[in-house]
Amino acid sequence: MPNSMRCFENSAGYIVNHGHYMRLVWHPGERADPDIMEVLNRLLELGQQLGIDRLLVDQGLMSSSSVEVEVWFKYDWLSRARLQFDFGAAAILSSQNLLVRLATMGMLRHLLGWAGTFQIRVFSTGQQQAAIAWLTQHRPQA
Repeated sequence: MPNSMRCFENSAGYIVNHGHYMRLVWHPGERADPDIMEVLNRLLELGQQLGIDRLLVDQGLMSSSSVEVEVWFKYDWLSRARLQFDFGAAAILSSQNLLVRLATMGMLRHLLGWAGTFQIRVFSTGQQQAAIAWLTQHRPQA
């Protein structure tokens, strides 16, 4: 993409700024918990700094995370994201890994309690263009 810029990368994944949205791509295979947490924290910081409130998460080849990371994500990171910088919309390209898909569904159930304008939609891995089109609409419809 012509206006995209890789903003951060470590062994867990990388973040790309596409101008209207941020893209988080998880690397395949095992990832260390501190690296996963670092990517997610950087994502929040970059979203705040750049004023970008839309997110595309590519879980395509991602392996499942530890229970500790899942708990941290649900009860620490999501709370901070909500209080500090409420993402407007997120599109998730679902993983080929069943355990990752199940964990994602658990996270979505957790988010159902959120009030506000945040919208999230899950797409299959092969629906990248549909996910980007939905995400870049003026006001995505769930």
